[in-house]
Amino acid sequence: MAIQNATNVAIRVGGTGANNTIGFATSASLSVSMDLRDSTNKQSLRWQENLGGLKSFELSGDAFVDLSGDTATQVNDPFESNTTETATVKLLPSLYAAWEAGTAVTVAFGNSGKSYTGDGIITSISIDAGVEENATYSISITGTGALTQV
Repeated sequence: MAIQNATNVAIRVGGTGANNTIGFATSASLSVSMDLRDSTNKQSLRWQENLGGLKSFELSGDAFVDLSGDTATQVNDPFESNTTETATVKLLPSLYAAWEAGTAVTVAFGNSGKSYTGDGIITSISIDAGVEENATYSISITGTGALTQV
């Protein structure tokens, strides 16, 4: 069994290629769901029956805040498995700009070995800055359209 090291699982926003990985991430999450359509009828013998309905997905994650003014910086890209080469990663200001625009962006979840891609809209960004703590932010992206395995 090849168990995935979670350190090499990341979220990309704005495209599936390099330069789109969220920088300084501490967590990444993908949630997929399907609504159910009630198909219970008189022959169901009082048992509820369902059929598959609408599918949806959501990406979320947490990362350290870097407000240096740049929208990208050069660091190790965790999306690229088993590499220590530096790459350009996205910082909070560029994610905020995508949220402010309110348009769908291409997103990816996973790593260079396997990923899930689709289009999504950044629905929330929440920043937390406690006394003498590292400032962090959380981001949520709701899918619009299909999620594809690559």
